[in-house]
Amino acid sequence: MTSPKEMQQKMGLGINLGNTLEAPIEGQWAPAAKESFFQQYKEAGFSTVRIPVRWDKHTGVSPPYTIDTVFMERVAQVVGWSLGRGLVTVVNSHHDDWLDNQTTFDAGLPRFQAIWTQISQRFTNAPEILLFEIFNEPHVMSIPQLNAMNAAVHPIVRKYNPTRILLLGGLQWMSPGWQVQHPGQMFIPHDSQLMVEIHSYDPPGFAMCGDAIKNGCPIKSWGSDADVAALNKWMDDVSKWSEIYHLPIFYGEFGCTHLQNASTGRDVWYKAHAEGIAAHGFAAAVWDDDGDYRLYDRNADSWDAGVLAAMSKTVPPPQKSI
Repeated sequence: MTSPKEMQQKMGLGINLGNTLEAPIEGQWAPAAKESFFQQYKEAGFSTVRIPVRWDKHTGVSPPYTIDTVFMERVAQVVGWSLGRGLVTVVNSHHDDWLDNQTTFDAGLPRFQAIWTQISQRFTNAPEILLFEIFNEPHVMSIPQLNAMNAAVHPIVRKYNPTRILLLGGLQWMSPGWQVQHPGQMFIPHDSQLMVEIHSYDPPGFAMCGDAIKNGCPIKSWGSDADVAALNKWMDDVSKWSEIYHLPIFYGEFGCTHLQNASTGRDVWYKAHAEGIAAHGFAAAVWDDDGDYRLYDRNADSWDAGVLAAMSKTVPPPQKSI
């Protein structure tokens, strides 16, 4: 059995298959997944692939809350492409915002439990390099509801996957600051096979230009000594929190929109993040959605060479034949 600390080292720096299985319909937000994408990820030097999945649109709304068989098998196919290449693979519940609602949370929790029961059953025999992430970026539910969700899902996963590593995340979109500022407030099951996931797109006025920030780019450049120091400061804080609670960190999303470019510091931003991740020993997965945060153009089968180089990755040869 691989421990979370050992898995963290194995995961290294990975990539997200964003805007794909979490879209309302696969292919609506980005090209449908292809096996060739995973060969590209591996040959570029990524060791982990996070596969966001939205279950809501494919799950019944009344008991027994059955997940559509075709969709479940499609998820299993895509996961298999990743696992088959020896890539550590993360599957989650993504954009399932129907649960992230303080008013309807209690009514929705049984459905969420049913979803995780079916996921856990389907992947019970998957290799240990498949990891489960309970819920992506909760930000509306309360702390007691976050804890209720984790407490409800944990025993379900353990029933069918006794030693599979499970990822927990805090509120404020899994903000690193939330973990540090709310020590001891997140329910942590008595379980040695856990990691904590964080996300960050800081500073949003630079990294999220064109996404959450709709009126231009408030921050025109990034890369000063003060910028890098601020990045490493929060990484230091999270690393200390991780050591106190004995929970390895998976930095599951970070990215900067391509509306910034090399001249404004985009490549420097990615380089500083990759170096900080390595220095702190975090596992990580850069956000790639084939949209504002595109690193790999899935239709053109081409990479952003500057960003790959900044993260010490290499542009692989085309793999369209797969």
